Amino acid sequence: MRITVSQLRQARALLRMSQEQLAKAAGIARPTLSEIENGKTVPHESTTEAIRAALERRGIVFTDEGRPTCYYDETKAEIHT
Repeated sequence: MRITVSQLRQARALLRMSQEQLAKAAGIARPTLSEIENGKTVPHESTTEAIRAALERRGIVFTDEGRPTCYYDETKAEIHT
């Protein structure tokens, strides 16, 4: 499942992570993350997976039940922010 820009922003907000923090956690450049969030570029699948993994390790759960969204589940967090 691909994550949407809306889900990405929502997940970052739930964790109160800056773009810089998420970019570092995902191993990508902050300007790249900014371009993704602003819809200026479509990320490679490997970049999407790196972002997704960084968020999921911090307890974000992505769903696509009718409307793509996400939520925070502390029990799933491997890394606490």
